[in-house]
Amino acid sequence: MKQRIYRKLADGLVSITLILCLLTIGFILGCERLQDSSKIIHTPEPETFKVGMLLPGSISDQGWNALAHDGLKAIETEVGAEISYVESLTPAEWEADFRSYATQGYDLIFGHGYEYQEPAIAVAQDYPEIVFITSAGASGAIRENVSSIVFRLEQATYLLGVISGMMTQTDKIGIIGGQELPSGSSTFMAFEGGVKSVNPDAVVQRAYVGDWENIAKARELALAQIQEGVDFIFHNANEAGLGVFEAVVLAQESGKTVYSFGANRDQSAVSPRAVLANAVITPRAYIQLARAVKEEAFESKLYVFTMTTDGAIALTYNLELVDQVPEDVQQRVEDARLQILAGTLEVPQIDFTAE
Repeated sequence: MKQRIYRKLADGLVSITLILCLLTIGFILGCERLQDSSKIIHTPEPETFKVGMLLPGSISDQGWNALAHDGLKAIETEVGAEISYVESLTPAEWEADFRSYATQGYDLIFGHGYEYQEPAIAVAQDYPEIVFITSAGASGAIRENVSSIVFRLEQATYLLGVISGMMTQTDKIGIIGGQELPSGSSTFMAFEGGVKSVNPDAVVQRAYVGDWENIAKARELALAQIQEGVDFIFHNANEAGLGVFEAVVLAQESGKTVYSFGANRDQSAVSPRAVLANAVITPRAYIQLARAVKEEAFESKLYVFTMTTDGAIALTYNLELVDQVPEDVQQRVEDARLQILAGTLEVPQIDFTAE
């Protein structure tokens, strides 16, 4: 009887011991698993790269504002950024819009125009970690986190001048601008230089709308020039430039041979009958800048983009009208373009970047 009791007690002790061993092993394994899990490296999700832009007008202008929007969209696609833009039209809005983007944690903020320099500087000092870039700026606006970019359209507009100087039948050529600014005056100087390089007898006349939106006023000015015998018109007037195209088409419908040129963006599709060729700012410049900021390789300085800087500036023909440009004219333009790229042809222009 005692032996059975002892055997039961022994069996019970063995069972208890076995259970304790199993629990101990499980505890050890569990601890090891916990230790192993502590070694797992959890990589945080990368922060979204955010780029904002202030525009002085509507992207429907098919020109100055539209080209900036093209650049912003290219940043979204090629740099992988979250983008946003706002039409910032008045001085009261400029600083407020810069500050709004800054408080939302944007990494890069463009102000697409000369007028945005001072507001950018004012806001940038409160946000040293954000890069601010203004277009058509000057070297005097450079700060630790504020840079300026200049699109030197002059080389391409010089080539447009060569086209009109060789093709004009009246030796009268027109220019229509929005407002008289150094950057715009420089493109007009280059255009006139191209005209005179092939046709010293040609007369080039200028007129200004007074703003960048008044399409009707630009149309009126262009019609007046055409009435005086002008048969080629170059505009740099943003949205108002659409009025130039309308005037050219009206003149064509009355039997006159008149053409115009696109500025800043390829405007061939805007007016296929009026636009013979274009002086274009491509999105490459925006991509270069945004990529440098994202990769923390950005240097604050004055950035100048020309035909020689990664194709940032280009001349394009309207493919629907290119057959109207004689072969000898196209060849003369190509020769001049190659000389520009080789550095053997210096295009006349205003040095407004040192202001």
